[in-house]
Amino acid sequence: MKRIVRRRKLPDGRVELFTPKLTSGYYTLADRAVDPKHHNYKCNQFLVEDVDSVITRLRGGGVSLRMKGDITGQENLLSARDIEIEEDLAAPGVEEEDDPFATFSEWSSDADETAYKDL
Repeated sequence: MKRIVRRRKLPDGRVELFTPKLTSGYYTLADRAVDPKHHNYKCNQFLVEDVDSVITRLRGGGVSLRMKGDITGQENLLSARDIEIEEDLAAPGVEEEDDPFATFSEWSSDADETAYKDL
């Protein structure tokens, strides 16, 4: 699963983690191309439900995402260039769920060996 974050070092040395602020289950984005000076006005913002669509827009650049800090509670529209997309990595020894080649144990039966030995 992908995670959208921004980390900011506070004056006291703590690191604040910003995560997307959802509004009724939607991500709030602002496109600077619509109005570079007033992109933070609600009339220039739009809502997106799907996280993959948000990530695609962020990777394309030119948009800001409304995010909230976990320490200060501060909400900001943060530029795509300041946001990180993190991928959760599988723990060592844990198979990926969607990898059909993660294990071959189901293919190594005696019946298979007999059936394919003459090929």
